[in-house]
Amino acid sequence: MKMMPVVRLNDATFVDLKSIATWVGSRTPSETIDQLVKEKMAALDLERDVEPESSVENDDGDHLVFDKTPGLSFTKVMSADVEGKALRKPNWASILLAVIAALKSRGMSGEKLVRELQVPSKATDYDEDGYRFHPELGISVQGQSAPDAWKEASRIAAKHKIPLKVVFQWRDNEKAQYPGRTGVLRAGRDA
Repeated sequence: MKMMPVVRLNDATFVDLKSIATWVGSRTPSETIDQLVKEKMAALDLERDVEPESSVENDDGDHLVFDKTPGLSFTKVMSADVEGKALRKPNWASILLAVIAALKSRGMSGEKLVRELQVPSKATDYDEDGYRFHPELGISVQGQSAPDAWKEASRIAAKHKIPLKVVFQWRDNEKAQYPGRTGVLRAGRDA
């Protein structure tokens, strides 16, 4: 396993990094620093001797296949399969709900199902504070952003070996990580 260097930042700089992250479209302080360094290197007409490891596992020309989750802001789900069944009109929220439904079909329900989730949920009919009741699940789940919905769906799929595949496309937006490209994410499968 490759050791990563540790960089210590004062609190004010860390807060500034979080603000800058919004503007550069990064998710973590590390990604923000990478983007700022890349921009400064380009401005100085410098090149890296070695490119960092990419999260793109394979580019077959049509789809980018990822081993690590890319930035999912400005994306649209094109298709999704949970346990080999295609979802009708999928989006990030429906993918999470389909994975929760697969978990429920394996015998988890009510409080036990809610305890298994790492997103805000209640084992009651609750429709306030961003929650929505899903009668087919018997629980209420709070709405999630695309990255958070995928994070939880993939975590559940991996933990419970629920096969999950999503094909998505970044919108043609300069803030998107790969504008106009199509990506594939998988979880719950043996590597």
